[in-house]
Amino acid sequence: MTALMVREREILENYVPGLLDYLDNTPLLDLESRDSDAIAKFKEFGGTSLIVPKDLGGKGASALDAVRAQRAIGSRSPSLGAATTMHHLSVASLIEFAKGATDADRALVAALVEQNAVIASGFSEGTPGGSVFIPTMKAKRVGDNYVVNGSKKPCSLSKSMDLLMASVEVEGVGEKDGERAVALIPAGLEGVAVTKFWDTPILAGSESDEVDLHDVEVPADLVMLNSDDDPDGIHEMTGYLWFGMLISANYLGGATILLEKMLAADKGDYEGYTRAAAEIEASVAAIESVARAVDEGERGQDISARLMFCRIAIRDALVRASSIAMESLGGIGFIKSPEIGYLAGALQAFAFHPPSRRSISETLTKYHGGDDFAFVK
Repeated sequence: MTALMVREREILENYVPGLLDYLDNTPLLDLESRDSDAIAKFKEFGGTSLIVPKDLGGKGASALDAVRAQRAIGSRSPSLGAATTMHHLSVASLIEFAKGATDADRALVAALVEQNAVIASGFSEGTPGGSVFIPTMKAKRVGDNYVVNGSKKPCSLSKSMDLLMASVEVEGVGEKDGERAVALIPAGLEGVAVTKFWDTPILAGSESDEVDLHDVEVPADLVMLNSDDDPDGIHEMTGYLWFGMLISANYLGGATILLEKMLAADKGDYEGYTRAAAEIEASVAAIESVARAVDEGERGQDISARLMFCRIAIRDALVRASSIAMESLGGIGFIKSPEIGYLAGALQAFAFHPPSRRSISETLTKYHGGDDFAFVK
């Protein structure tokens, strides 16, 4: 056992006992395949309630502990880490909406926790030339229901989801027509369909296919209008804080596998190892500083912008670390271990999670210049 990841592994085992043993004893490429049962095991061992407060029946992990646990998951299966990040994003958003809500709303959250429900994320659907934060799904109020149409692709957890939490644009609500809302959509409703979308073998275990909704009737009490439940956008920002922290931790975990391989190879390239490890450890420190701030109660513009700057820096750090590791492990290592090439490709996917560097750069620059920061303006 190396000194790598000791703390993170202990935290994961403490919150989700049994999962780590399963991950340790399953080959990486099996965990990463379309046929992986890692998500089912995550649910079986109780990982779905990791960040849910204890008063709602959850495990009550702090942001810092969640980041460390997610790095441990990513160090065994980046696919599972990516998929479960989307679950935690949905849960975090739901928890924010439940704060100060009615007893019935809180009871709904508690029931989902008790059921170990897996909640997929239907946020951030990209359109050419558009913003990933502007909904492409439409929801029309008809009587006691909203009729939802649209699709999310790719949508992680598409095979395993019990519910889909989606951002929608509403109509049929008078003066609030055109507003954004969040809909909690049971996966078993008529009109919900999943079709294959993800063709690459990289991160195939995240179940990132297309979820299509055609005239899906969602009870009105499962649709939360932003103007009523999140008028200042803080709940939405908080959800994306959790997403940014956990997705970063996942890929840093994936990069840690390469460090483990460098140690195991024992080729005497101490400088190469130290350079790669420094990129990863500095990035981990940056994300953990954000997590500590979240635990201390920070929310809103400043911490959201700081996290975006961290994510942009981490993107380049991952590229440098993986390049150093591959060079150090050498051509024979690359030829004999399919995992090395796989991990190098998987780490590149960190750049594809929204918002893109190109789309957010103007917003970040203007924020430092004195403008407000918001994902959608």
